[in-house]
Amino acid sequence: MNYWIFDGDCKVRAAEEKDASDADSCGKAGESAAKVKIIRASIDNSDIYAYARGGGESVVPSSSATALVSLCPSGEFKSGQRVFLSSYSKVKSDTRGMGYLRDYACVPTDNIYELPDSIADNDVVFIDTVAKACNLIDKLDIRPSQTVIVNGVSVINLIIAQLLRYHQALPIMIDSDDDKLALAQDLGVDFIINSSQENVPYMVKSFTSGKMANALVVDLDILSDMDELPYCLAMGGKIALVNANSAVKCFKIDFVNILSRELSMFGIKDGDGKVSMAINLLAMEKVKVSPLTGEVVGFAQVPELMQKMDGKLSPKMNIVKCNC
Repeated sequence: MNYWIFDGDCKVRAAEEKDASDADSCGKAGESAAKVKIIRASIDNSDIYAYARGGGESVVPSSSATALVSLCPSGEFKSGQRVFLSSYSKVKSDTRGMGYLRDYACVPTDNIYELPDSIADNDVVFIDTVAKACNLIDKLDIRPSQTVIVNGVSVINLIIAQLLRYHQALPIMIDSDDDKLALAQDLGVDFIINSSQENVPYMVKSFTSGKMANALVVDLDILSDMDELPYCLAMGGKIALVNANSAVKCFKIDFVNILSRELSMFGIKDGDGKVSMAINLLAMEKVKVSPLTGEVVGFAQVPELMQKMDGKLSPKMNIVKCNC
């Protein structure tokens, strides 16, 4: 089995694991596991951060993948069946964060999901991100016609914006880059604010006819400044935080404003329990992820891709074609 390792400090190296018998390999992965041939693997911002960060432990990147089943001793999946490999396990285990940037893997069946034919191979790797967005939407408990500020254009925020529209809510996308905001508009976001050119609280007040927003979504990976954002919320508004892959460990926020407006804040770790819902949403084309696809490269081109990214977080998902 061949795979890639990110060592941090912008270092990447190839590695090889001596093949054991299929039965032995599946046995090491757990009581119920399958050997799979990986055909697509994700490279998201958490992987870019793992590549660029100083020090830290070496990791096999990629937290989601499209694969074909080679062997499943339990019979839960058939040989040749196309499946999704999730980083979320249906049961508590130590399999979270396993790296799928390899040609073959032995994966616990709790991390494997059946796929409908209607979801393209490249789109499959977005399933975990859609699941996390579903978890956030549920916890926000947003109602039709309510307004939600989505701060920053990123893969998960663009998916969240689409889900808000699906639930008949009104997203307001904020970013300082016109090209990124144009991508949000292409995906159906009607209200956008360029924070480098416009007064954000004033624009939110204008879009909401003075009522201000009901909730705020913040992607911590791309957070620049949060000072004025709570002022954009109505009384009793909610602040939802997602992602923490970057070096951002803290941010400044006016707690007096949070108290006076009776705001609540919570974080979303992952999309555990929402994977099947995410698969259905993609199958029904309620969420578009193809426009969120960045570079698509071959397995041998991983070092060139990471050098090109140069440690910079991306508003799109990069994809590696394995065994192609």
